Amino acid sequence: MAKFTQNDVWTDTLRLMRAHWAALVAIAGALVFLPTLLVNHFFPMGDPPTGTDLQAYVQFVLDYYRQNALPVVLQSFVVMAGSATMLRLVFAQGGTVGGALLFAIALLPVYSILVVLVNLAVGAGLMLLIVPGLYLWGRLLPAGPAMVAEERRNPIDALKRGWALSEGHGWLIIALYLLVMIPAAILMLVVSQLTGIGFILAAGQQLGTLLGMILLCAMQALVTTLLTMLAAAIYRALAPKKP
Repeated sequence: MAKFTQNDVWTDTLRLMRAHWAALVAIAGALVFLPTLLVNHFFPMGDPPTGTDLQAYVQFVLDYYRQNALPVVLQSFVVMAGSATMLRLVFAQGGTVGGALLFAIALLPVYSILVVLVNLAVGAGLMLLIVPGLYLWGRLLPAGPAMVAEERRNPIDALKRGWALSEGHGWLIIALYLLVMIPAAILMLVVSQLTGIGFILAAGQQLGTLLGMILLCAMQALVTTLLTMLAAAIYRALAPKKP
């Protein structure tokens, strides 16, 4: 069983961010920030219903995705390609951004299937009193990096690989992932709300709203990049080291 410590993984995550920062900025800007901004600007969700009616809110979200399925799906594919490109850049020694992008595009059909399968498994688990979903999330999180690093073309094979790598470490993995994701998400929302109000007061409603949206999308791209590098570091800690 591989030695896995959360401190070592976090240190490796930061090292990967520093080592590849310029390429990561370019990839995140083109494949995460830009498509997210375009969808949010041209297909805004609007204001959710007021009150505490959970059913009304769920219906509001479902209606949005049903009416804007095509742009949302296209955005998801582009963002997945961005994540796969970042992973390839980390795992392919001496590779270029262009080479990593071409690899990610070629891998995207099976990589997207893998992402859907993981989300379905985790979603089903979360519906069963949450705990099973968290456990499945931790056990399957290395599957995506494994597919990219080991050039696996079968989503089921990648799922099995991720499951095998995370044996004995599922709870440690998801605890670390949530420990990074939740504070990052809260900070992103708080900063975007506060600066959004400031932008509106300083530049007016229309321009201020656009500036706030740009900042929010930029922060989303940053969080996506951080979590992708965290997943890469988790895989690197679990996978056997090459001689």
